[in-house]
Amino acid sequence: MAAYTSLGRLRGLASTACRADFPRTVARTAAFNISATVVAGLGGLIIARALGPTARGEYAAVTAWFGVALTVGGMGQPAALCFYVARDAQRAPAYVATSRAMMVVTGSIALCSGLLLAPVLAHGHTVALTGYRIAFAASIMAFVGASLISSLQARNLRQWNIARIAQPVLSFMGIATLWRLHVLTVDTALVVLAGTMPLQSALAYGYCRRAGLVPGHTQMALVRPLAAYGAAQIAALTPAALNAQLDQLVLSQTVPAADLGRYAVAVSLSLFPIPLVSAIGNVAFPRLAAQSEMTQASQRLQKASVAGSFVVSAGLIFPFAAVAYWVVPLVFGSAYREAVPLLWILAPGSVFLACGQVVGDLLRGKRQPGAVAWAQGLAAVFTVVLLLALLPFVGVYGAAIASTVAYGIALAAMLRCLRQPPRHARRSAAEAIPAAD
Repeated sequence: MAAYTSLGRLRGLASTACRADFPRTVARTAAFNISATVVAGLGGLIIARALGPTARGEYAAVTAWFGVALTVGGMGQPAALCFYVARDAQRAPAYVATSRAMMVVTGSIALCSGLLLAPVLAHGHTVALTGYRIAFAASIMAFVGASLISSLQARNLRQWNIARIAQPVLSFMGIATLWRLHVLTVDTALVVLAGTMPLQSALAYGYCRRAGLVPGHTQMALVRPLAAYGAAQIAALTPAALNAQLDQLVLSQTVPAADLGRYAVAVSLSLFPIPLVSAIGNVAFPRLAAQSEMTQASQRLQKASVAGSFVVSAGLIFPFAAVAYWVVPLVFGSAYREAVPLLWILAPGSVFLACGQVVGDLLRGKRQPGAVAWAQGLAAVFTVVLLLALLPFVGVYGAAIASTVAYGIALAAMLRCLRQPPRHARRSAAEAIPAAD
């Protein structure tokens, strides 16, 4: 009976993966990703033009460290939760409740650590200190919201998309209102960031109730699988966060805020293909996670995802980089002209990063978060070495070079892992050979 059920499940999933709704779902998710990026970018544009490079650099420093706190405090649970909700639908509410409880504990530790580190990060600047405290104080609500939103990715992509875009839309509206009222500062912008997170969490909770994901009860038996998958995920996310944020974290402590502000703008512009490309991985991850075995349809899905991510990202970033010399000063102001050469250096890294995110999602869907961790760890070593070697000589340009090289190393390593079958699949194949004899 179990074999019959498993076979039927595999056939149904293979059929689902081959359906024409996959490209439509990717396109719909990409539209939400792009919309979220546009509204977030408009908010950043208002801050950049209204406050100048120095304040933009301070804002970038605070949000960069806030992102680190969210990564560490989340302990890989968003990906783990999406995986197990897709894999074990019957116990999904219990997984959501258990993961949320785990994130509250780890998030509280991250909150306390962040508040203790705030004076050190602020270097005695009162305004910066207040900004760090505002951001870190919002972390608990961010962890609670993450547990709700990530479970929706496995159950209802439309509602997941709406819940994700709610915070950047509300944040943009708040920043635009503050700007019109002439009360926009770094601190008030961060207050908006903190204030919109509870609203996003409330919306996600409502969707989770409709989907039957809440309320649920914490089960100690689920802590171990969630923690194990989350540990492998955090092992990947930590070096990935270093690769993505270490440049700005180091620059926040070593260069003038104005230089960091220009660098932050260049990084933001280099990331604009990510929302469109990452939609491929957003949709493929839960579909692969729901499968107990790889099929030919799954392999075709992987190949199409990798090829599509490369073509789309390269087709977007390189034409934009070609006209950036005229576009960037026109949009951001002449004070940001020095961001253009940085963008040119970061453009190849943008392609590597976009493709790497999709390949990482494919590996996570195949229950190989450890492979992602290995690749990102290798890239993090290159990031640190190149930053140490280049920053003293070429400053922010060294940070751009380090990022591009690290993204390329990570992508190459993950592609190598993707071509190899998972260890558990190799073990199953090896065990099946004697049985066939």
